[in-house]
Amino acid sequence: MKNWLFILLYCLLSSCVNKEKSKTIPTENIKQKKIMTTEKFDIATFEENKVDGEYNFIKKDGTKVRQTEGVNDYSVYEYPEPPSFFMKFKRFSKETKILQQDVTRFPNRFLVLRLEYDNNGKLIEEQNYNIPYKFTFEQLLLLLKNEQDTIDIFDKKNTTIGRKSDESGTFWFITYYKVPMRREVIKVDGVTGEILERSFYPHEEN
Repeated sequence: MKNWLFILLYCLLSSCVNKEKSKTIPTENIKQKKIMTTEKFDIATFEENKVDGEYNFIKKDGTKVRQTEGVNDYSVYEYPEPPSFFMKFKRFSKETKILQQDVTRFPNRFLVLRLEYDNNGKLIEEQNYNIPYKFTFEQLLLLLKNEQDTIDIFDKKNTTIGRKSDESGTFWFITYYKVPMRREVIKVDGVTGEILERSFYPHEEN
């Protein structure tokens, strides 16, 4: 009888812990792991190649990189070539050259992940913005692929993907070009993947 009660209590506690982990990443746990970064800004290469406080180059894999100098820090923007989707933004301390912030995002749109480091390179904060979206970005791409309209995800001029999660719900928004002088909009439930609404708005052609 005691063994049965112990097993039941253990299962209940495990269930509570798993539900909590799916919601957030406690800062205390991050500190206990002592996750570190050794990444530093290459000041020598930057100083040698900068023009008007900025250095632009392309990596071997085709990623476009833009490095800029601020008052207290250096900023690095990395734009990968298709079929990669997400850009990187990194901020380095001007004093220590150590990485302080590492952000992954869909270009000019939604955030995916944000990491913050202290002056010693230890991870002090992690924010995963994907958590509310049970219907993932990858699943969304499959949904759009099966649409009757051709939606070019890489058409930065005419196609945008945005999202929001608040008290009204969790949603994806896809805006794309179909016919002149307007833009189509698809609203998708960010949890179930159900298409909630199809609409459009007037749009002047450039």
